[in-house]
Amino acid sequence: MHDAGPAPDAGAAPDAGPAPEEGIAPAAGAASDARPAPGDVRASGCGASSLGVWPQLAGIIPFSATDWPGRLTVTAFTQGCPLACRYCHNPALRPMRPGRPFAEVFPVLEERRGLVDALVISGGEPLSQPGLGEAIAAVHERGFPVGLHTSGYRAAAVRTLLQAPETTPDWVGLDVKALPEDCVRLFGMSPRAAQGCWESLAALREAGVPVQVRTTVWPAFTDHLPELEARVAEYGCPLVVQRARGVDAQGYYTEDDAGPAA
Repeated sequence: MHDAGPAPDAGAAPDAGPAPEEGIAPAAGAASDARPAPGDVRASGCGASSLGVWPQLAGIIPFSATDWPGRLTVTAFTQGCPLACRYCHNPALRPMRPGRPFAEVFPVLEERRGLVDALVISGGEPLSQPGLGEAIAAVHERGFPVGLHTSGYRAAAVRTLLQAPETTPDWVGLDVKALPEDCVRLFGMSPRAAQGCWESLAALREAGVPVQVRTTVWPAFTDHLPELEARVAEYGCPLVVQRARGVDAQGYYTEDDAGPAA
């Protein structure tokens, strides 16, 4: 998961992190208010739906013209994000807690068949969700392309998606937060996770998946851009620079936001 605009970006500290080998250092103060719902969103991975666990959703936007360049989409926002982005404008999506079942997106797609081009799975952070690959495959089975918004922090999960055509996203909006050393300091990432986005970019490029690489800056965080642009260019991609909105000079979000549309 954006320039801190209409669609939620990857957010902040959860109360449960991803797999240890690609973990995030959780920010202090995160709390869970989990409520009973199908599935267990604390089981990170891409293959848990065989146990009846699919991605949990925070909300669905039934029509969007901004989440996949050149496409009209239904956009589903997953619940939970293990990052600590200071400009996150959707704190309701941060906690790793049960949400709405992913199956709710299917009738929304069917009702708009012929009106929308695709589904985008955003967040939150979709890579923190169980059953992501199976969810993508189920949407493909219904004849809709799938776009994915992600930071790419779990490169192993991205590589798992790319192992089969049915689970491979048709387009990815990859949020490269910063250079690895800044990711640890500014976004609560472990060094392993900070490197993960670059491994994900390499895997996506090798697989031939169309990628839009973007980053978000704020007034006091722009000096790194020339180096970041040069590094992204090594992968054959331009860097789309987005400016955080509703933030102070240090990039902290200062406006209230109730979360994504229901």
